[in-house]
Amino acid sequence: MSHPIATARLLLASCIVALATFACGGGGGYKSPTSPPPPPPPSNGVVVEIRDFSFSPKSITVSPGDTVTWRLTGSAGIGHTVTSAAAGFNSGANFNSVGAQFSHTFTAADTGKTFTYYCSTHQVCCQMQGSVRVGETAPPPPPNY
Repeated sequence: MSHPIATARLLLASCIVALATFACGGGGGYKSPTSPPPPPPPSNGVVVEIRDFSFSPKSITVSPGDTVTWRLTGSAGIGHTVTSAAAGFNSGANFNSVGAQFSHTFTAADTGKTFTYYCSTHQVCCQMQGSVRVGETAPPPPPNY
């Protein structure tokens, strides 16, 4: 004859094993939701990441016809912009969610020019700025760009 305590322990252990098996998943096909990957840049393009309070890379050189895409990969909800100091381009405050992006294509008329840009929200406090040189003959950007 079995003891009631031993039977209860065996039943409890069986329940724990069964619960652990079901709780650990192991199938069902459920995948946790993830954001879709951002679209790739154009084949003749460069991506500049916006990470928290900086542009990366900070300074780039492109060829005429290249498209630069700025993409938010850091903290969202901060309200970044990509604003050209020479009024060549302006994203507006559209960087409020991870994956948000803005693109600008540099043309043959831009050859030999250096475009400095900044985040209008964070330039003063954080020196959040960068530059795009169009062609190898474009002058280097000023210090800190």
